[in-house]
Amino acid sequence: MLGPWSRAEWWQAPTCGPPAHGTCGTWRRDPPAVTWDGAAAQRALEFFPEVLHLSEGQFEGRPFTLHPSQVFIVGSLFGWTRADGTRRFRRAYIEQCKGNGKSLLAAGIGLYGLMADGEPGAQVSAVAAKIDQARVLFGDALAMVEQSPELRRHITPSGVNPVYNLTNLRTRSFFRPLGRDTGKTGSGLRPHVVLADELHEHSSRDTLEVLERGFKFRRQPLVVMITNSGSDRTCVCWEEHEHALGVATGLEEDDTTFSYVCALDEEGDPLEDPSCWVKANPLLGITVTEAYLAEVVAQARAIPGKRNNILRLHFCVWTDAEEAWMARDTLERCLAEFDPWIYHDHPVWLGLDLSQSRISRRWPAWYAQGTWRSQRSGRGRSRR
Repeated sequence: MLGPWSRAEWWQAPTCGPPAHGTCGTWRRDPPAVTWDGAAAQRALEFFPEVLHLSEGQFEGRPFTLHPSQVFIVGSLFGWTRADGTRRFRRAYIEQCKGNGKSLLAAGIGLYGLMADGEPGAQVSAVAAKIDQARVLFGDALAMVEQSPELRRHITPSGVNPVYNLTNLRTRSFFRPLGRDTGKTGSGLRPHVVLADELHEHSSRDTLEVLERGFKFRRQPLVVMITNSGSDRTCVCWEEHEHALGVATGLEEDDTTFSYVCALDEEGDPLEDPSCWVKANPLLGITVTEAYLAEVVAQARAIPGKRNNILRLHFCVWTDAEEAWMARDTLERCLAEFDPWIYHDHPVWLGLDLSQSRISRRWPAWYAQGTWRSQRSGRGRSRR
């Protein structure tokens, strides 16, 4: 079942973008202290189609047959081991577009941690910026339990509309959703698996930090962070995104982090070239159709206010804002360095961003040699 997606050959796959190429290339530079346990990988991979079933829509009741990209993720997480036999990876960052099965995959990993990972008293947590979002991922896991006769025999749900806990009484293990307040009140948790959903919506690192500090009680804990691309380059998601890219490309040494970041090639333009869509949407043609993406691309062209969210959610493009009336590439063509001594005899227009926060932007613009030029200036304090 592993096939070429589990070994170094997959790094040549034409359907993956540069960061995913980098992750696959790490097979060629794996540290000598880790070994490949094919049996452990196979056991985790077989859990999905043999135990789990999908729900809703066209996939109702079907076995959870992993896509090759998902085989690569699950096989990597559970197949690589350290010298002491425990898992190599303790952190995973997965960035994909909407509709590519991130939540379902994370829910399946959580159920594997609850039922089949050999951890007595395992605590599995689905966390998000809001408890309602955490319940979405938890709800995917609950639906899989309800679809599986084997899981129903061993798992006891608690609560009715909503169910708030899944318990494996035999091993004293549980799976439950958690919200943002965990960062303040969750110090007593001892998680075995943490599933952090929509990381780009997390306003701080508090929740993740509290849960990861609880890992000290476990031999082989795992945090799986799943997300769309974001628009805030000061948030925890951007920090994890940059670290994941560094790990994938070999610029940062971190043998405990697995990264799978979908992205377009540098020259890829999803609004003009449909052939690049698959690089940000590995499940294109399965869970996401070309017809649907063609529709959202048409909306991005016709309605500028939709463009950024469409690029971010459907093509893994990090933007500078959720909405923008001008595309970044359009603006960059007129940006230039500004030296006031060179342009001292030219009129200059200064634009100020007087936002509600104390931090604003200054944008000087000037006209020279028949061309308008502008430069992003430093941050300053707004005066109202």
